[in-house]
Amino acid sequence: MKRGKWFRRLGWLPAVPAALMTILFLATTVAGQGSTRLVPIGAGYEEDTLQLFAAQAAEHDSDGLVLIRVLPITYALDPHRIGGILRRENIALAQERAQQIEDACAAVAAPGQTCEATAVDIQIRSDAQDPAKVALLGEDVDGFYILGGDQTVAMRVVANTATEGMLTAGFARGAVVGGNSAGAAVISRYMIAGYTGDNFAWHGLNRGAVDLWYGNIEVAERGLVFGLPDAIIDQHVLERGRTARLLQAMVEKPGEKLAVGFDWGTAGVIDETGLVRDITGWYAAIVLDGETYSAAGAAEYVGDDPAVLSIHSVGFHILPPGHYAYSLDTRLPIVEGIPQAPPNIRERNFAQLAAPAGAGPLFIGGDLSAATRGPAMTAFVEAANAAEGPVVVLAAGPRPRAADGFARFWRNRLRNAGLEGRAITATLTPATDLAALGEQLAGAGAVFFTGSDQALMADLVAAMRDAGTDAVWRDWWTAGGVLMADNAAAAALGVAMTAEPTPTSDNVEYQSSDTFLAGYLTMAPGLGLVDAVIEPRVLYDYLYGRLVSHVMADPATVAIGVERGAALRLTPAGAEVIGEAAALVIDGRYAVTLAAGDNDAFAATWLLLDTFPAGTTLQ
Repeated sequence: MKRGKWFRRLGWLPAVPAALMTILFLATTVAGQGSTRLVPIGAGYEEDTLQLFAAQAAEHDSDGLVLIRVLPITYALDPHRIGGILRRENIALAQERAQQIEDACAAVAAPGQTCEATAVDIQIRSDAQDPAKVALLGEDVDGFYILGGDQTVAMRVVANTATEGMLTAGFARGAVVGGNSAGAAVISRYMIAGYTGDNFAWHGLNRGAVDLWYGNIEVAERGLVFGLPDAIIDQHVLERGRTARLLQAMVEKPGEKLAVGFDWGTAGVIDETGLVRDITGWYAAIVLDGETYSAAGAAEYVGDDPAVLSIHSVGFHILPPGHYAYSLDTRLPIVEGIPQAPPNIRERNFAQLAAPAGAGPLFIGGDLSAATRGPAMTAFVEAANAAEGPVVVLAAGPRPRAADGFARFWRNRLRNAGLEGRAITATLTPATDLAALGEQLAGAGAVFFTGSDQALMADLVAAMRDAGTDAVWRDWWTAGGVLMADNAAAAALGVAMTAEPTPTSDNVEYQSSDTFLAGYLTMAPGLGLVDAVIEPRVLYDYLYGRLVSHVMADPATVAIGVERGAALRLTPAGAEVIGEAAALVIDGRYAVTLAAGDNDAFAATWLLLDTFPAGTTLQ
C-alpha cells in the first residue's frame, strides 16, 4: 500500500466540510513525498512502547527539536461540556503522560536532538475549534500522541474540526501519530467503539454486539479521517479477549477484510507501505486475514436471537517482538525479511473428529450450568432415555462430600430436563476407588460427567490413566455408551488438556495475555477419546491463548474451544455444534512458522481460525 494510495482512498467519501476539504487537498498533494507512521499501542504507558513512538518522531525531526503534542481528546465524559475541576485534573494527568513521553524521547534521541512533549488542552469540541489551541498543532510538530480514554468521546470532539484538519496535515507531512488504548482505536479509519447494549467480549460473535463506527466523513461515528483504511485496529486484544469482536469487525468492514490487534504493553509501527513492523513490548500483535482464503466473503450469521458469526479458514498470525512483520498490501507475514506464502489448504477437513463406527453419541459441553434446559441438555437427555442401562451422574471434586453435592445438583437438573428413570450419582476424587468406578461405568447406559476445575481434573485423569480407567471409558463409549462430558470434564476427553484452574475476575485478563507466552501454560495428557484439544468456556474466560499454546505444542492436533451453553455432538457421521452458542477452532496443521519472539511471546504464521455456531458441522 503506497502512501499516495492511502490518501487517494479518501476520495470516495462524499461532501466534506470546506475547511476539512482544504486540509485533505493539502494532504493529498504531499502524498508520496515522504514517509508516514502510525504507532498503535494496545494499552499502558510502558517505557519501551513510548520509546518506539518517540523514535518515529525523532526520525521526522529536521531542526534538532523533537516536538510532540499530547492530546487528551479521549478524557472528557461529555464531548461538549466540562467543569473546571475536571478540566484541570485531566490536563494535569495529560501533562504527566507528556513528561513520560518526553523522557522516552530523550532516551532515543540522536546526539544534538532535544525533546519537548506538551499536553494541548483539547478536551471538548469547542477546544478543537479554538484557534489558539489549534495553532499548537502546526508544521513544527514531529509527533501527535493521543491518550487512552474513550474513543467515542474523542471522535465527537474532533471529527470535522480544525484539530482533525491539522492532524491530517501533520500526518501527511510525516509527523507520527500514535496512541494507546482508545488513542490506538481512533487511528483506525473504521473504528471499533465498544459493545452495544449489555454485550461483552464473550458476545463478540453475535451479530450487532460490536459497536462499529464505520460512518462516512461527514459524521463523527468513524475513526480519524487519515486513519488506517485497510485494516481494523483494535487494542487490549489479548488481555480482554477481543479476538471474537475483531473477527466481526473484520467481516463488517468495508473494503479489504483485514484486522490488526495490539495487546496491553505492546506497540508496533504501521508505515506508508502498509507494513506492520517493529513490534515492541510485553506480548504480541495479531493479524486476522479474511481475504486470502475468502473467509469473509463466505461468512454468514447463523441462527436467530442472536445470530452468530460462522466463518472459516481465517488466516491468523501472531507477531511478537523480533524479526516478525506483516504486509497489509500483499497480505503476507514476513519472518526475518522473507515473505511467507499461504499454504495450500484444499484438503483441510475435520474428519478425525468423527466417532468410531458403533460408538454412542458423545456430547462435549462448554459449561451447561446456565443452560440446563437448553438444546444441548435436551439432546443428551433424549439420547440417555433411549440408552439401555442406568444413567450415571459422575462429578469430580476435591473431596467426596463436595463432589457428591455437585452430582446431586446435576442429577436434579437432568430430571428437570426430562430424564426418565432414576439416575445414579457417583464421585471422582483423589480418594475414589477407580476399579469400582470402572465397573460402574462399564454397566451404564449413559454417563453425565462433569467438573469445574481443570487443574484438579488433570490430576484425576492422570490417576485414571495409571489405573487403566481411560481404556474403560473408551471401550464403553465405542461399544455404544452415551456420554456427556461438561466443563472441566470436556477438557479431559482430548489428547491433551490444560491443567490450570478456571480464571477468576481477578486474574482473567492477566492469564489471557500470559497464555500467549511460551512455557506459561501447564498441560497434561487427556483421556484421548477425542483427537483434539478441548477448552470449555472459551469466549467467556478469554481462553484463546490456551488454544494457541496447545497448537504450538502439538500443531498436528486442532484445538477447539466450546463456549458456555454450547456442546459438540460427535457421532460416526461427524461433529456438529448444538446448544446456544458456538465453538471456535485454532488449527496449526498448516502453520509455516511456530516459534517465540524476543520476549518469549508466541510467533506464528498461517494458523487458521474458524467459528462454528450451533446448527453447523465441523467439516
